[in-house]
Amino acid sequence: MIRDALLWLRKLGLDLQSVKTALACGLSWVLAEAVMPHSYPYFAPIAAILTLQVTVADSIQKGLYRIVGIVVGIGISLLAGQWLSVNAWTVALVVLAGLAVSNAMRLNAQIGAQIGVSALLVLAFGNANGYAAYRILETLLGSGVAVAVNLALVPRDTTREALNAASGLGKRIAAVLRDYDEAVRGKRRPSQVLEEARGLLLLIQRGNEATALARQSLKFVPLGRMRRERVERVSAAMERLEHLSVQARGIARSLIELDEAGLQVPELVPAFAAAADCVDRFADTVTDPSPEALDKLREATERARNVQLESLGQSMAGADPERLKLIGSVYADLGRMLTEVVRTEESGNA
Repeated sequence: MIRDALLWLRKLGLDLQSVKTALACGLSWVLAEAVMPHSYPYFAPIAAILTLQVTVADSIQKGLYRIVGIVVGIGISLLAGQWLSVNAWTVALVVLAGLAVSNAMRLNAQIGAQIGVSALLVLAFGNANGYAAYRILETLLGSGVAVAVNLALVPRDTTREALNAASGLGKRIAAVLRDYDEAVRGKRRPSQVLEEARGLLLLIQRGNEATALARQSLKFVPLGRMRRERVERVSAAMERLEHLSVQARGIARSLIELDEAGLQVPELVPAFAAAADCVDRFADTVTDPSPEALDKLREATERARNVQLESLGQSMAGADPERLKLIGSVYADLGRMLTEVVRTEESGNA
């Protein structure tokens, strides 16, 4: 019932991030009024809205950006206000000065924007009733509340997405290897399977992005040791999967060379199938590193080695040097794929 209610609320646009943002705004307003009566409490919830991000690390970063930008912007505006009256020219001059300082110090673009906004507001409102000090204090308060709420209400866990991305990439590499038998049998042009292998690059990019987001989401999060271990496992798997995709593309290019030379090597079909099964088993271990899954991977790897040796012997029987050179490159890449999987499986047990 709780899950159904949450799904219903999400359909209405009321996800956890929205709830956290609203809660941070309300708490910021209440605390600002309690700590600093007769101030400008609306700046605290504004800071909370702009600070609260998906991850705790991003929230802290955005909060620091705002605080630095506000302090620098207020300083510039207070200095300018000593000698300049408020008009269109001074407004433009103060904002220009703030952005120039940001650029000269190579600050983040968000800090530069905050410098300009703060300088403009302080110049417009002046420092009556301690406006500048209240601006800084309420920004600190709003940003602090946003970070606290993000910590308290379970920051988004993206490790599962990263695991699924890595596992999906492994499954896709296995599928590409199985499709190579059609090129060997002449049912598809080798150039087509090369395009499929090149399509792995997009999946690699998505997997790396998901892994980076998962690592970022765990920064400053207490009691996240197990999740960090999973992220490191994904990171190691992604490194091996990138190597496997390189070898898959190398095989596709070798198949093109075989086709151009008019050579057919049907003995490669069982070697491709065995390697694909091995990569498939490895993809399973990314999300399920259980002893049973690792045993299946070891069995698949040993079987693939035997199949490759048998297929290689058949392919080399009576082969001329040109044929040996071309088919040798294919078996070399297949052997490297098994080596990558074995290294991953061993590191997973370490």
